[in-house]
Amino acid sequence: MYYRMTTFSYDPARESEVIALADSVRDEMKAIDGLQSGCSVRIAEGRSVTVGVYDSAESAAAAQPKVQELLGRMAELLNAPPEVQEGPAIWEL
Repeated sequence: MYYRMTTFSYDPARESEVIALADSVRDEMKAIDGLQSGCSVRIAEGRSVTVGVYDSAESAAAAQPKVQELLGRMAELLNAPPEVQEGPAIWEL
């Protein structure tokens, strides 16, 4: 498994808009080859981390153009560019 974690910063008063936008692209995200699952976690007021789980690093790389397109739709809601970290799983429960 390969994981991509994307941290977002946004106006907390607009969190419902962030969630609505995520809901509106759900089907497009489900159609990304190799994307096994995704989850967003609020880590602070106005800050969240979205974790995408891919079957491989190759799938994650191939998904980048579509992911960037979807992230582009969020630009007006974000306070700063998203921060991305990624890598292979080294341990799982």
